[in-house]
Formats: sequence, structure tokens, C-alpha cells
Amino acid sequence: MEIKSEILYNERLSAGYYKLGLSWKAAKVVAGHFVMLRVSDGLDPLLRRPFGIYRAIKGRGVELLYRVVGKGTEILSNKRPGERLGILGPLGNGFTEPEKGRKIIMLTGGMGIVPLYMLAESIESGTLIFGARSRKETFLLKDFRKFALKIKTATEDGSVGRKGLATDLLEEEITPEAIVYACGPMGMLKAAAGIAMNSGAKCMVSLERSMACGIGVCLGCAVKAKPHKDEKENRLYKMVCSDGPVFDSEDIDWDVL
Repeated sequence: MEIKSEILYNERLSAGYYKLGLSWKAAKVVAGHFVMLRVSDGLDPLLRRPFGIYRAIKGRGVELLYRVVGKGTEILSNKRPGERLGILGPLGNGFTEPEKGRKIIMLTGGMGIVPLYMLAESIESGTLIFGARSRKETFLLKDFRKFALKIKTATEDGSVGRKGLATDLLEEEITPEAIVYACGPMGMLKAAAGIAMNSGAKCMVSLERSMACGIGVCLGCAVKAKPHKDEKENRLYKMVCSDGPVFDSEDIDWDVL
């Protein structure tokens, strides 16, 4: 059920990037959950927009991290504290806690970092591999530097860290006992899934898809799935919103994405 949530803050972080705090009493939020926001009371835009939850604000609500990419997010960037937004959630599943003794690797690129904050907050140690086009995007790492993480970066232009792709660093870091938590561009996730499979490691991916409903009704976020031996009913397609957005990488048919 959609509720009206008051905006606590809507802070500009950098050109086109914002943090949005919402007053919201909801069920327990875990890393990987998302919400659907109605950014306007009018008919344009008509549909809600999906946003990953960045972190929980203890006793107050949730914080979203977003980038202005279209009309909906442009409208959102002009909202002010005290205004109210329709919010539906928390939706989807989340990242499962790593088994004891597992080496934890988080892999992300750009805004794919959003669902990993609460995961980083919950673990004692691990490695965060971050990929970006250039130094301009690495400000997104600021909040993660307070955690007990080994942070490695790769930039396409070589302005920070290794010149190349984040998956190049993953190949160096991964071991059979590792678990990889990944979110970012589909090409990165597909490559990560292949690297994990070849090394014998486990890989959990958070997929990004355009969504209209967020609850598995419109079927707009379907992805091709592989049969799973533990499921009573194996479906050819799964919905990112209701079956995900987090999946075991071995359950996705990467050849058709």
C-alpha cells in the first residue's frame, strides 16, 4: 500500500547526484531492497519510479541515492524538505548474509553502489571493487571509507586506480571460497558471473531493470532464467521486482540479456 512520506532532505552531492531522506516507518529494510516513488501528483509522469534503498536512517526513515537521468528524476531533484511523496515498499528480496569463513568481495560500478552500503555496514571486513569512467565518479566511495574495507578502483581513463575494468581486478582478487556481491551495468554482471563460475566462487547479482509496478504484475522487468533443481516450479522467466532484484548469478541465462 502506498503511503505519503515527508522529505527530510534532498541534498545535491555533485552535478546530477542527490541524496534524498524520507520519513518512513516501514518493515525491516535490508541491503538490496528498493521502493517505488510517485514523484508527481499529476499525470506526467504517470508511473512510479524504482529507487534502491541506500541506507536506513535509524528511527527516522530511509535514504536514497539517485542520479538525474530523465524527467522523473529531474522533478525529484527540485523537491524540498516538508513536501510529501507517495512511496511503496520495501520491495524485492535482499542480499543473503555470507556464510561464516567466506571471503567477501563487493563489485560495482557507478550508481550500482547503492544497494551495497547496508551490506558494507553489516560485515566485519571485505573488499570493495569499484569501476568508473573517470575520477569524477569516485566521490561515490566517500561513505564507504569509514568501513573496514579494502577498496580497489578501476577507471577507464586511468585517472584513479587501475586503468581498465573493475572485472580485471575481480579476476585478481577472487578465490574459490569467495562470495561476490555485484550490482552495476549488465556487461559487468555478466562478466562477473563468468569469472565466479570459472573460479568456483559464489556470485549474487542485483539486477537493474525498468519497472512500472514493482510487484510482478506488469511483467515489464522479466529476465530469462535457468532451471533450478531446488525449485518446485521452474519458470522460464522471472521478474526482477518480485523474484529479485537479487539473484544467484547461476540462475540467470546471461546469453539472452
